[in-house]
Amino acid sequence: MNNTTRNIQKLRKNSLMQVLHAFAKTHEVQLYLVGGSVRDLLLNRPTTDWDFTLESDAIQFAKLFARSIRSPFVLLEKQPPTARVVIKTRRLAPTVLDIDFAQFRAATLTDDLLLRDLTINAMAIPLESVMESDNPEVIDPCNGRNDLATRQLQFPSEQVILNDPLRLMRIYRFAAQLDFEIPQKSIGLIQKHKRLLPQVSIERIRDEFLKILNVEKATPYLRQILEIGLFTPLFRNIIQTNTLWQPLENFEDNPIPETLSSYEGEIRTYLSEELGLYANRRSLIKLCLLRQGNIIRTGELLRLSKKAKQFLRCLVAGHRQLSGKELTKKQIIDFLRDSEADWWGRLLCSAAVEPIPPEVLRKIVDTYYGHFLPILKQERLITGKDIIKKFRIKKGKKIGILLEQIEEQQFYGEIRTRDEALAMVEALIRQGGNSYKSG
Repeated sequence: MNNTTRNIQKLRKNSLMQVLHAFAKTHEVQLYLVGGSVRDLLLNRPTTDWDFTLESDAIQFAKLFARSIRSPFVLLEKQPPTARVVIKTRRLAPTVLDIDFAQFRAATLTDDLLLRDLTINAMAIPLESVMESDNPEVIDPCNGRNDLATRQLQFPSEQVILNDPLRLMRIYRFAAQLDFEIPQKSIGLIQKHKRLLPQVSIERIRDEFLKILNVEKATPYLRQILEIGLFTPLFRNIIQTNTLWQPLENFEDNPIPETLSSYEGEIRTYLSEELGLYANRRSLIKLCLLRQGNIIRTGELLRLSKKAKQFLRCLVAGHRQLSGKELTKKQIIDFLRDSEADWWGRLLCSAAVEPIPPEVLRKIVDTYYGHFLPILKQERLITGKDIIKKFRIKKGKKIGILLEQIEEQQFYGEIRTRDEALAMVEALIRQGGNSYKSG
């Protein structure tokens, strides 16, 4: 029994598929599993989303099905009519699962498939066939199964690029995600039509680009994009040298230095946190390593979220703090205070640009967990109200400055108690003279 047969049998036994099949049969609707769902089924890849197409009334069908299983309905597009049913019940799916229903974009299913982005995504399987046979009918007008077998990415036609030039970028995303090759025929079409990519919104291009960065080994595909001249606004003024690619390759080959292996679980969780759509910390570190000095402008160009742009700024500043230094404890504390919650990101990004000796890495981590974090978890030694009440000084920005100085000395280990903090405030007020007197 091959993997495809096992996957078909597993799909047939799925309770949600059984419910959907029965519902479609009752309503006399022919459903087709389509696109990436078929591709992943044939490749034995896991999927958390199922895509179906049907001849007509896709939105109404999705509404009725969602109501029948008491699940949320989401309208995705009016043209072509596309809707989503979000499965959250543990009875039907162990985790959250999206089922998309899209109406044919052409008169027939075959014509619809011919409009899709790549041959490997231009296949369909009748749901009825899935539920009744170990070898279901695969509708494959573009010979996508052969391209799956040979691991080639091809456009169904030149016209699909003209219909949506984003496919010029998307083909590289699938090459990265699937580790497939882009044959010369496809490269020729990319070169011929690359001038069309600027017609696409920057948000759509950004999303494809970030999906490439999310791949474990993105560097080879980014090189190809640069060499062929796609997405010139991002790669303008970049000169291909080993110096350009080395930091990115360092991070992809060894994102977590061996010295930090005992913190691997914590670091991986941190890196996977999303700061925007498709923009997690791991992909943003890669973007920073690729663009380095131009990263702030790049963040604006890609219209990244506010959180993502703040993270990029933090990475750049952190490298300047760590670069080429034998760090004192005070410098490490300054680094941690400036980095706040993103000290891991700054540390890993800097280590990819310029290796940090193991003893320095250990010193930074030990300082954080042994000294810095315990202070963070403490309540403030004193508050602004304490200062105003005891020293009868006027409210204003100077209260904040005093608290900042107290916090700084606390992190440096110069003061540890409330009395020491108040004594320091008294000394600072004496030095400041009349500026601290109440009006």
